[in-house]
Amino acid sequence: MAVTTVSRKRPRNGGAIRQTGGVRRLNQLVRLAVVGVLIMVLTPIWAVDRAVANVRTRGRGRTESIPRSSLTAAGGLEAIMAAERPMIITDLYEQLDLDIAPDLDGLRTVAPETPFPVNRHLAEAPYFLYVGDYGATRERVDQRTMGPFLDELFGDGVGLELTTYKLFAIHELDGGIGRIIEDMAAALERLVGRKAEPKASGIWIGAEGCTTPLHHDAWTGLLFQPVGSKSIVMYGPRDRANIYFSSPFKPLSTWSRLPARSRDADPARFPRLERAVRFEGRLGEGETLFIPAFWAHEIEALEPNVSIPFRFATRPADHLDPGFLRPAVEIFNGKLTALRR
Repeated sequence: MAVTTVSRKRPRNGGAIRQTGGVRRLNQLVRLAVVGVLIMVLTPIWAVDRAVANVRTRGRGRTESIPRSSLTAAGGLEAIMAAERPMIITDLYEQLDLDIAPDLDGLRTVAPETPFPVNRHLAEAPYFLYVGDYGATRERVDQRTMGPFLDELFGDGVGLELTTYKLFAIHELDGGIGRIIEDMAAALERLVGRKAEPKASGIWIGAEGCTTPLHHDAWTGLLFQPVGSKSIVMYGPRDRANIYFSSPFKPLSTWSRLPARSRDADPARFPRLERAVRFEGRLGEGETLFIPAFWAHEIEALEPNVSIPFRFATRPADHLDPGFLRPAVEIFNGKLTALRR
């Protein structure tokens, strides 16, 4: 019988592989520790801010309209962003001069044969983008390509039995979404001198009634509306205690204990909501909403539409805002989960 000899000699690059794995794990541990320290620093800041807000925001609230302006009348995009107040900009989108316009015609040219999954949710409970159970029930997942998907949502007289939306990240459609976002990033960085965050941006296509409930982002954002329209509700950081935000230490819960549409809140159950200053507006086709960092916003599609949530990079000072505590906890949990794999 022939005997097969199995070599026990280590491959020459084996040590390098183990070292690379060890360095990667060390980097993960360092990042986890940094975020952990940030959470420790932010926790007392958040607690003090919450205590002060409970006293400061007593009184009667009101409803205001989100101001609207052209870039020229407002002094340019840089001035709008420096003011740190929400605004609907009427002419920013048309000035970007993109190679591929993210409208219905332009989107049909982006990887037209590449399929993607589409979640279908029961129509009586619109689907909500952010984490937590707002009552939406996913019925099924379908595979679509861009042309049929747009025909279904925007076709004349087509009725949908289920609520539908799709948020495309920059890597999807063979990188076609990324090419549009990067083109936007280059144009916007020239306008304001602020670093964009393309990885946190994307293209949203959805049906009438789809709603994103109250939440805030840790970065400055622009919401472009190439097709269709949306209703907007916003609250400033000073009213965080009045809109019933959930504990930042429960990152998988809903952002707010209010109903997914805050207008449905029962005053007897949520009495502090009447103390808040509520900003309302309608974002029309071709317009752009400026969203300052940490401003809570709730957005509902008034008709089938295409929008682009575009984000700028988080500024160093934003990491010490009390509103950054929940994102920090989310990041910590994500890194801890990755480390355990």
